[in-house]
Amino acid sequence: MLAYGYRKFGGPAVFETLDQPALKPTANQVIITTLAVNLNDEDRIERLGANEATPLPVIPGHDVVGRVSQVGAAVTDISVGTLVAAHTEHAYAEQVCLDADSTVTVPDNLTPAQAVSLITPGITAYKTVRYFADIQPDQTVIVKGADGGVGLLVVQLSKRLGAKVIAIASQQHADALTALGVDQFVAYDHQDPAHVLADSGDVVINVALNGVDGKADLAMAKFDATIVSIATHLPVTSKSIRFRSIHATNAISDQAALQMLFRLLSIGELQTNIGYQLPFNLAGFIQGHELLDQPHTGRIVIKK
Repeated sequence: MLAYGYRKFGGPAVFETLDQPALKPTANQVIITTLAVNLNDEDRIERLGANEATPLPVIPGHDVVGRVSQVGAAVTDISVGTLVAAHTEHAYAEQVCLDADSTVTVPDNLTPAQAVSLITPGITAYKTVRYFADIQPDQTVIVKGADGGVGLLVVQLSKRLGAKVIAIASQQHADALTALGVDQFVAYDHQDPAHVLADSGDVVINVALNGVDGKADLAMAKFDATIVSIATHLPVTSKSIRFRSIHATNAISDQAALQMLFRLLSIGELQTNIGYQLPFNLAGFIQGHELLDQPHTGRIVIKK
């Protein structure tokens, strides 16, 4: 089978086609024929060699949707032909091997591109809202980075929980976020959110790049508020703040998160933003990573 990866770290041009042996499932695994892959910033960071101990060559990719082509002898609840999704490893390939208990069935009315675009940003957003922030009805929730893949979903999930949601993003995203039902929009390129929203948030969620500007998060938080951030720490403060750094957790399983996210997407209670759909070939993966290397709007999906 064909896979797409690299034998050295670097820019998008390091990608090449890698011929791999056909996969065979163990008793508790399934093999899927890949239909769509979602590209994430994590893929870009790996490609640049952030972890130099990673053995080469690398077949990257974490978000995949495909149709089951083989099932292991012990798998009884998944049939050949079922469309499934998973958060996994080595997804840039024509076939991917998955543990059966890591797969989630994709609802019939979702396309592979829709489903795959939700995997990493959706899992992150769901765990942020339900576990790290533990949002309650009628809380005021400030979302910084509301225009990003995770931020857009945090906004929608927070509204669904009954929160008052204030979105912070650049002015060009005002209409899109207003259409999602935010209660207030603050354009950081026109106003200073820390000043406009001083002491306003019961919960401040920072999913902007690297959790930038913790001082502003503190300024916007009420006394005894919760701040949830991609950043690993906050500046020193005299406020009584509960701080939660977003990280991988099994407190809510990826499968449970995806099942709920797919259900919401399938009944129209959640929207995902796909910015690019590229062909499932070497040129498509190179172009996708060129987009990852620059500012872009919407998810980057490689699909057949």
